[in-house]
Amino acid sequence: MATSELSHVDSRPHRIGVMRLAATLGVGAALIFGLCWLGTFIPLSSPTHAYIGMFTAAPPRSVAALLEGGAWSFLFGALNGAVLAALYNLFVRLDRR
Repeated sequence: MATSELSHVDSRPHRIGVMRLAATLGVGAALIFGLCWLGTFIPLSSPTHAYIGMFTAAPPRSVAALLEGGAWSFLFGALNGAVLAALYNLFVRLDRR
């Protein structure tokens, strides 16, 4: 007797966890910032300097830039994740038929 995973279809609209998406984007943004900070040690990598400059006024290669910019980048990513998830969940009613 074969059963199918698709035999049960959930008719409720899908919702995104606000905290999960906020944490995911926060950590992702901080990791990208860290990679850009590492990129400052590679010659001819000026675009990384511009990205770092969005989050801190500290010298791009400094540990202060890594810590301050990483923290602000995390907070900015978390805020974006929370807002996007909240808006997605708000507009989930548009999918109802």
